Amino acid sequence: MFDVNSPLTPGPSKNICVCCWGGDSGVCVCVRPPHIIFIMTDDQGFNDIGYHSSDIKTPTLDKLAADGVKLENYYIQPICTPSRSQFITGRYQIHTGLQHSIIRPRQPNCLPFDQVTLPQRLQELGYSTHMVGKWHLGFYKKECLPTRRGFDTYFGSLTGSVNYYTYNSCDGPGLCGFDLHEGESVAWDQRGKYSTHLYTQRVRKILATHDPQSQPLFVFLSFQAVHTPLQSPREYIYPYRGLGNVARRKYAAMVSAVDEAVHNITYALRKYGYYQNSVIVFSTDNGGQPLSGGSNWPLRGRKGTYWEGGIRGLGFVHSPLLRKKRRVSKALVHITDWYPTLVGLAGGNESLTKGVDGYDVWEAIRDSIQLNSILFV
Repeated sequence: MFDVNSPLTPGPSKNICVCCWGGDSGVCVCVRPPHIIFIMTDDQGFNDIGYHSSDIKTPTLDKLAADGVKLENYYIQPICTPSRSQFITGRYQIHTGLQHSIIRPRQPNCLPFDQVTLPQRLQELGYSTHMVGKWHLGFYKKECLPTRRGFDTYFGSLTGSVNYYTYNSCDGPGLCGFDLHEGESVAWDQRGKYSTHLYTQRVRKILATHDPQSQPLFVFLSFQAVHTPLQSPREYIYPYRGLGNVARRKYAAMVSAVDEAVHNITYALRKYGYYQNSVIVFSTDNGGQPLSGGSNWPLRGRKGTYWEGGIRGLGFVHSPLLRKKRRVSKALVHITDWYPTLVGLAGGNESLTKGVDGYDVWEAIRDSIQLNSILFV
């Protein structure tokens, strides 16, 4: 088996052709590269999803995970910037200088310019690329912005934590500013709208205005939820009125808002003709923070630690393209693996992922092959 068009030539109508030979005969099948929707939540703990939890209800996420592949041996980094940098570069943070902490608003630092990002590779393979939500990979000069690092469009916040309604971001007493951006401009007119709803509306707009038959789509939806501050519309809090812990009550409400958002996005994928040729990946960026309502039970530790509670993440893949669905995978998967895996799904070959630290794990996810060995080089 080989890809007769690898590496894939950029272009909106290019297909991946795979040929299989048996004896003297063979057959070639050409398929369109899949639409890729990558959804990341912020600070969502291991116990903060319905299929792990007894007190938080997430019917949409539960159904998507149950009908797909639950990744129950999935690892991330303990805080925001390192995880996000590893996802978008496929490199361990020790190779990018982002291993120490988060990038703070006044810090003149960003994702290194010598790294070819995941969306840049997908652009080379003919994808339309869009990011919605939290960036947190630096913005001290324009070259650091998402629109300069591979995304055709960007809508969201550049810092690590903002108010869900006013979009104020602070870096100390009296050091606050407005942080909601449309491309490289400030989106003043969007203030007052709850970010989880606002980001969902933007993704649905992207899906409604793009032609799924003309060009494959990559959307990175990076919710700021469920990071502090704990803010949610009142209607999401009411169902959790029985929870005694106030922080947990608000936190659970924010998770429910995310669950509804994912429902609306998957509905749009079906409505606008993407779903049958789509891959949906759900991932957290790090473990939950118990003091802010999160829970990593039964894992030890929390966000910011290297115990399992800090680095073992929630993750699943949902796609009609999976061969073996409705199962739990114990295959060892790391957040760096998404880079080569998604580039491979898009039709790229190994030359496009040379030098990255992750591995293409699609075969393990799709076919239930267990990858539990560790390779030392």
